[in-house]
Amino acid sequence: MLVQKLWVILGCMVTLGLIGCEGPKQTIRDPGSLEDPVTSLLSKGIAQLDMNIKALSKRMDDVQKASARTDPALQELQALDLSGWQLHQQQWVLQRNHLILARDLIQQTKGESGKGPLLDQWRKHRQEYARALEELRQQRQELERKHLEVESRLIERRLQ
Repeated sequence: MLVQKLWVILGCMVTLGLIGCEGPKQTIRDPGSLEDPVTSLLSKGIAQLDMNIKALSKRMDDVQKASARTDPALQELQALDLSGWQLHQQQWVLQRNHLILARDLIQQTKGESGKGPLLDQWRKHRQEYARALEELRQQRQELERKHLEVESRLIERRLQ
């Protein structure tokens, strides 16, 4: 799990670095074609999550292709790390789908007078989304608990 946490921190630092290196943009747009700032932010978030999901998929493939360790405890740690990454990927997919729905609903409101059904759809989705995030959080806690147990056994064995 420590490796996973380090990858997440590294990913966040790289993302923030890339965003910071981009610098301000001086673009002139036709005033009639201005995009809704919320829709624009949602689209950027979707694109970023797409990149993260693809990068994580490649990283997981690389780990799976790596030579198998002979120590069962190390194999178990590697399997737990991989499970953690898969769980993290599920969370990113969930978040991306959440942003896509939000963007699509906002785009549907343009020019519509009857926004009640869209609001109802959003509220229902928000409850389902919160429930799914909670389930992922619980699964992550269980993985972290198992990882700690295996890691402790491995270290204790080495210290004997």
